Amino acid sequence: MSERLPTNDEITKQAAKGILFTPEQVQNIAKKELEISGPGIAAGGPAATAQSFYDKQQNFLEEATKLVDKPAAAISKEQASHIMSLETKALAGQRPAKGSLSSTLQSIADHNLTESTTDNKEAEAFVTKGDAAKAMHDEAVAHGGTVAKGSNASQLQSIADKTEHLKHTLAESLLKEARE
Repeated sequence: MSERLPTNDEITKQAAKGILFTPEQVQNIAKKELEISGPGIAAGGPAATAQSFYDKQQNFLEEATKLVDKPAAAISKEQASHIMSLETKALAGQRPAKGSLSSTLQSIADHNLTESTTDNKEAEAFVTKGDAAKAMHDEAVAHGGTVAKGSNASQLQSIADKTEHLKHTLAESLLKEARE
């Protein structure tokens, strides 16, 4: 006996829990629906519902992936809102939980907005670990091998560390959501 055809409600509940659909699952649902109802996929049926959620989930993952390599300071409120909207659609209209990728992006964008309104131009700069290492080296050479706490070089190092941490956090969050 073959597996039963899931209902639209069951498919929607899976999506709301953040369970990602695979192409194979969508294909199996379509195959089962065809076995039961004959030729043609019914509009609004389980196969169409599963395909719709699969498409929404893939759209969210593709758009979110684009932001992972972007400097955290460059993430705008509009981009974060767009990702939040895509994740909400992928979750069957459920608002993403605290700690989700889109809520993390919202926090970063809020922070960026706050920083830009206080005229802190350093927060807008993208500083790499290499940039910070060069500044630390140059300052150490200029000051007899030491780098003072609070100096420009140490501030650049701090910004580079925070940027790297945010990129890592975003990547981990995206991978975690993809696995769940």
